[in-house]
Amino acid sequence: MNYGLGLSEKKKARERRTRVVKFLFYILLLGAAGAYGYFEGQSEGDHRYETSQDQRDILAKDVTQLKEKTRAAMDKQSAALTEARAWRDKFENEIPKGEVLEILDLVRARMDDGLDAIRLKNLISLAQNTKNCDVKPETKRFIINTPIFTQIENSISLAGGTVTVKGDGASSVNSEDKPEAWYDPEKPVTIKFTKLGGANEIITGNLPIHKSIVFGLDEFRFSILKGKQSFASISVTRCDFP
Repeated sequence: MNYGLGLSEKKKARERRTRVVKFLFYILLLGAAGAYGYFEGQSEGDHRYETSQDQRDILAKDVTQLKEKTRAAMDKQSAALTEARAWRDKFENEIPKGEVLEILDLVRARMDDGLDAIRLKNLISLAQNTKNCDVKPETKRFIINTPIFTQIENSISLAGGTVTVKGDGASSVNSEDKPEAWYDPEKPVTIKFTKLGGANEIITGNLPIHKSIVFGLDEFRFSILKGKQSFASISVTRCDFP
């Protein structure tokens, strides 16, 4: 009887130890699992942290490169604007305008007419502000033709026959608003200059009219003024050209 009780107590003690061992095993297993999870999570966190740091470094590098490219583009833009302003100033300063442009247009026209460029350059180089002119001008008068009174011989020769001048104008009207034979000096007149050889130059305007004509090495300066009824007064001064 006592023997059987002893065996039963031993069996129960063994079962208790087994349960304790199992409990401790489970505790150890759970602890190991927790430790594994902890260290694994920490490792994953460290990995993610390192990855985010790498990404941050990459982004920071990209931002730096973008800033450098932006700065370089702005420098290029500034240089381009500076160059554009320089070309604009050069264009505005060097483009012909005013009297210079008129002279260039005249030079082009004369060269288009066949004037030799070397002769033109020589004439320009010889030009000067001071003029060697005759002391006393030649002065004459001539009749201005009108629609009512016109004569072929109503012309005048000046400068030793170098230039012939004739004029046409509008008729004066009387108190009855009828046209007269003589011209109206207050209205525009047309003056025709004919050089020796047949070349013509025509100018229209109100008196007085001033005109310069070059013939060979001479420049003739004409002034046409109002004269007595039917007449206009003309004077010409010869100057060396150029």
